Amino acid sequence: MNRCVFNDKNPRPEVVIEQARGANVEYLQAVCDKVQRVSTIRSRVERWSPPPPSVFKINWDEAFKSSCSLAAFGIIARDSGGSAHDWRCGRVIVSSTLMIEAWALRIACCMAKEQSIPEAIFESDCKTLIDCFNKPKVKCPWEIATVVADIEGWAKSRNWSFSWRSRASDKVAHWIASWCIDRKILFHTGCIPPELHSILYSDLL
Repeated sequence: MNRCVFNDKNPRPEVVIEQARGANVEYLQAVCDKVQRVSTIRSRVERWSPPPPSVFKINWDEAFKSSCSLAAFGIIARDSGGSAHDWRCGRVIVSSTLMIEAWALRIACCMAKEQSIPEAIFESDCKTLIDCFNKPKVKCPWEIATVVADIEGWAKSRNWSFSWRSRASDKVAHWIASWCIDRKILFHTGCIPPELHSILYSDLL
């Protein structure tokens, strides 16, 4: 078009079409490259990260079947090298996912007490629950207030912290919860299921 206006020349249609195709390919390639870069950065950010030396990180998650109010929890405690120190899973009947998250954290804290873990980071993707410990001005939902109060009492005499991370960085605990609910297990601890070893290993890559 510019040639036609400024140079008084009519460009050939096939040349214009070819140039348009080339520009479209370049645009699509740029978009794909950007999406790939964002995906790579996001995957790095959302991976599980090990705790400092001598500190344990305890992750927990839930699996919930709303049709029957049945839920399962999965808990995993790992050291700075990524090795599993202890784990728990079980099923309970609750009315909401928030309740099972709170109960799972309570059981995780009991596990830390039983194992005499002096310093621990409790990490979950349940922001509502984590905010109850880290944001004093946030009003704790009434259905978990008693559980939160118990945990806060225990934490006063221990070096415990509570942090939020996305579920993408919590795949081990989520796998345990899903594994538990599918097998109708009431409560389980002990040897780690063989299938879980590969997931634990992938977190270290």
